Amino acid sequence: MKVKELIEKLRVFDPDQDVICYCEDEGVTTSRHGFLLFDINSVDIQEAEKTRCENGVPSLKFGKTEHSVAQVLIEITSDF
Repeated sequence: MKVKELIEKLRVFDPDQDVICYCEDEGVTTSRHGFLLFDINSVDIQEAEKTRCENGVPSLKFGKTEHSVAQVLIEITSDF
């Protein structure tokens, strides 16, 4: 999702409402819970390259490379 798309989606809500992220991805959830809740700690931008680890898990390689671009990063936590 692009920043402008996120802004458009959020624009219809009360600006004082909390924003919570959740994830139902396999491997993130546990057998006791069908989903996890996340709170946003920060929104930042950093130069990074999208890549995959040897096991195929998506990752980011931080720093400037010929394939890196500015990435908007939303830091989330499940501890809130």
